[in-house]
Parts: sequence; C-alpha cells; structure tokens
Amino acid sequence: IDSGVDPAAAGLQKTSDGKPKILDVIDCTGSGDVDTSKVVKADADGAIVGASGARLSVNPSWKNPSQEWRVGCKLVYELFTDTLISRLKKERKKKWDEENQEAISGALKQLNEFEKKHSKPYDAKLKKSQEDLQNRLDCLRKQADGFDDRGPVIDVVVWHDGDVWRVAVDTQGLEDKKDSGKLADFVPLTNYRIERKFGIFSKLDACSFVANVYDDGNLVSIVTDCSPHATHVAGIAAAFHPEEPVLNGVAPGAQLISCRIGDTRLGSMETGTGLVRALIAAVEHKCDLINMSYGEPALLPDYGRFIDIVNEVVDKHRIIFISSAGNNGPALNTVGAPGGTSSSIIGIGAYVSPAMAAGAHCVVQPPSEGMEYTWSSRGPTADGDLGVSISAPGGAVAPVPTWTLQSRMLMNGTSMSSPSACGGVALLVSAMKAEGIPVSPYTVRKAIENTASSISDAPEEKLTTGHGLLQVDRAYEYARQAKKL
Repeated sequence: IDSGVDPAAAGLQKTSDGKPKILDVIDCTGSGDVDTSKVVKADADGAIVGASGARLSVNPSWKNPSQEWRVGCKLVYELFTDTLISRLKKERKKKWDEENQEAISGALKQLNEFEKKHSKPYDAKLKKSQEDLQNRLDCLRKQADGFDDRGPVIDVVVWHDGDVWRVAVDTQGLEDKKDSGKLADFVPLTNYRIERKFGIFSKLDACSFVANVYDDGNLVSIVTDCSPHATHVAGIAAAFHPEEPVLNGVAPGAQLISCRIGDTRLGSMETGTGLVRALIAAVEHKCDLINMSYGEPALLPDYGRFIDIVNEVVDKHRIIFISSAGNNGPALNTVGAPGGTSSSIIGIGAYVSPAMAAGAHCVVQPPSEGMEYTWSSRGPTADGDLGVSISAPGGAVAPVPTWTLQSRMLMNGTSMSSPSACGGVALLVSAMKAEGIPVSPYTVRKAIENTASSISDAPEEKLTTGHGLLQVDRAYEYARQAKKL
C-alpha cells in the first residue's frame, strides 16, 4: 500500500521460482480515472472521433463484435509526477524554442526581402503588407515569453472484444516523430490482473502505465505511480535479479499486489477512501502480508475508521500488517500513524549498521556498533504503548521507476526499514507454511518480537529500537518450538 509500483522496473518481473512478480496493479485514489461513457461508431474509412475531437484511425485487426467504441481523454500531466512533468517541460520547451526560432528567422527573412524589393514610401496596399509582416515577427518574438505548456491530451478508446474489455491510447501529442504514437499502432491492454501487460506513453517520458476497466466500460483507470517511493519499497522487500543476486530483495520469491494510495492531485498524499479501497483489495487477493510505508502524526492513537478496518483485516482475515514508525525522531512520542500508534500494526524503526554508515553515507568514522538512525521516530505513544515493535535496516539501494531514467537509487527512512522487515516476515511465513505451522498475525508477532536481537542494553532504548533487530532464523526456530506447546 504505497505510491504505486512500476511493473517495468528492474527486478520486478519474475519471482525466484519463475512466477509473475506483480499480480495486480490498482489505483485506489481515482486520480487516473477517465470517463469513457461516450459511445461512437467508426465511419466508412474505419476512423472515429475521439473525446478530444481528434480523428483517430482504428486498427482493422482489433476484434469488436458490437462495433461500439467508447472514448475519453485525459491531460497527460494529470498522470505524471512533478519531477517527470518538470523534465518533460524542459525537453518540450527546448524543441518548441528551436521551432519558434526557425519561424522567427523565416518571418525576418520575408520582411527583409519585402523591404529590399519595395522602396519607401509605400502606397497604402504595400504599407499594409509590410505592417502584416512586421506584426507577424513581433508576435513570434512575444509568444516565447508567454509560453505555457499544459501538456498534451491523450485519447483513450475502450471496446469489448467478446471476451474482455480492451483499451488503446493515442499518444501522438507526446511523440517527437509525426507518425509515432498513433492509436492504431498501440498494442491493446486489458485489466492488469488478467494478462499482466503494461504500456509506455512515449520514449521521451519512458513512463509505464497500466489500464483497468470498470463499470461495464464506462470508466478506465490509467495507473501510473506518483513517486519512485513504492517501487523502491517493493524492490527492498521482493526484487529478484537472476543475473545479479546481490541486488535481490529480502524475499525474492514473494509476489506483490500494488495498491496505490498516493493521489497525484494531492501531491502524493493519501485519502481515507484510497486506504479503504486498498484494504479491500488486500482481502480480495487473500494477501499474507501488507506493507504500508506511509504515515503522518495523529491526534488520537489507535482510533478512527481506518483503524477499525485494519483491526478487521488483521483479526478476521488474518493478514499481517507491517508499517513504518516514522522519521520524526529523536524526540520521544514522535511515532507516526498508523505504524507506531496502532495495536494491530507492527511498527518498524530504522537501524543503521557500521557497514551501512560507511558505505551508504560515507561516514568518516562510522559507529563501532549498530544503532538506530537519529531521525527514526521514538515511542511511547500517547496511550502508553511502546510505539516501535522491532527495527530493521533503514536504507537500501533498490529499483526505481523507468521514468527516472535510472535503474536504482539509494533511499533512507523507516519507509525502507518497513519493507526490509516485511520481506523477512515473508520468509518466516513461507517457512511456517512449508512446515505446517499455523500462521496468524499473533503467532508471527510473538515470534519476531521475542527473538529480536537487542541493539542497546540501555532500558530507555526500548522506546527507540522496540524489541530489537529482526532475526528471521531465530523467529523461525521459535515458531517451530511454539508449535509443540
């Protein structure tokens, strides 16, 4: 449950035993929704008029028994992150400046040729022509100052091929080449969970997307990510790189469901509706674990509609819920919601080892022993709970989305320690299932908290590190012995 995982990112295609890595990609926010309730028919030439007003040629090989095409459109910048939009605007402005400068040069050449050909004073007709050429030149020079790129519009077309709903996207406005991005050249998509395929808008943005169709074709959800955060988190927990095993996540055999709760319209902030939809998806997919590296301060701990549903998910549906404790330390009582303030959620603090301090942070004199990051949030909670359950490594080099134009990067935070712990718990759950040990959120929590390795002997450090650093092997042995009780 995060900002949306990029299915095209490195290490997120297959599991270690050859299964699909990402089973479903869902936008729980509605920020990528496109209204496709308008129905049109193709003309004699096999073309339709899109929702943007553009004439679109339909690929004749596309199967559509009803011959009804549902159309919608979307400003593509509404689907992109601010970072990607900024890069695209620079690229598009550069290209536009070149074309505008060519137009200015052409207009200036026409004006000079006119003035050479006709000597002053001009008669009324020639004067009007000269003024027109001058005005054209002035207008071209002025429009460079008032350039405002609102982004291209993409047309979305939906139809039913007799088996499933299909989606095609026209992205000509994003492409540099005139004939690129045509609707007819697009490889149609269907709901990701059916075929697990994704598209890419253009080479310029390198942004992958997924399409999901709802409400009998009347709504299409274009799913992108609203930040590199979720892809990085997913990579820590479960990336699998067969060629470079050193880059693997903690549990390379785990499969993922991406539930995006970061709303592009709100700068990647979550909403209550998005959170509830994500929990529903987790239950529908029968997930074993939830990782949520999201959170903020809350007035009342362990309280609210979302917490009520989390309790139901954990108690009734037996899903283990792991979340980040927050990055607001080192003061006491800084744990964030929901990770550090909710009884049903296992809150994770961020640990740094001497090797991490030296390698990832280039610390000249790394600490002699591992410690909690200074910014990792501390307990207790306002109602007296410990706040932090356990700790896990709080930094990693992991995959990021393709639109960043790099394969991986370093990030730090309890957002990183949470999937590190979640990957470890995934290994534990996998082993417990293989050994026939009953799995529940309670047995797993007892196992990891009772076997965690103490990071500090000082009693007050319990509020910082929780029960200590996660030890998967010890937790597994504990679960085996507890089975006999």
